[in-house]
Amino acid sequence: MNKFFFLLATLFILACNNTDTKDQASTETTALTDQLIGEWNNISMRIETNSKNNTDSNEIFAVEPGQWEQRLKIKPIRTFFNKDSTWHSAHYKLNDSLFYDPSGKWWILGDSLVMAQILPSPDTTIYLLSIKNDTVSFDGLLDWDMDGKKDDRYFGRQFKKLN
Repeated sequence: MNKFFFLLATLFILACNNTDTKDQASTETTALTDQLIGEWNNISMRIETNSKNNTDSNEIFAVEPGQWEQRLKIKPIRTFFNKDSTWHSAHYKLNDSLFYDPSGKWWILGDSLVMAQILPSPDTTIYLLSIKNDTVSFDGLLDWDMDGKKDDRYFGRQFKKLN
């Protein structure tokens, strides 16, 4: 009988701890979601291209803070994360004309951001997400060299535009 009560007490403690862990994960996800909502502007990015254009060569492309216009010949990208789980990334030429504005749905999954692009063409990218103060860091795989493989590592930093 003592073994039964011990087992029951152990299961109860484990269940409570599991609920606490789920509640904590849910709270963390909600906190990340709340922090992400708003306008974010690119600061820097680094892309490590793996097997560039299906060859054995690798390449690193980096844009450091303050080099955005010089290196890419565009304004820093402005990404908007909305409360209704939609997003869009406004790309402007140096003369302030909008030339590209992909959009879709977003959600937080643990410590990752899932961005499901709907327009101009369907695509989904998952980024490991880290937000500190008003700076967010993204780490994920994408197809930078357009060789049909999401094998190029992207590291990006953005700052939140405060109203």
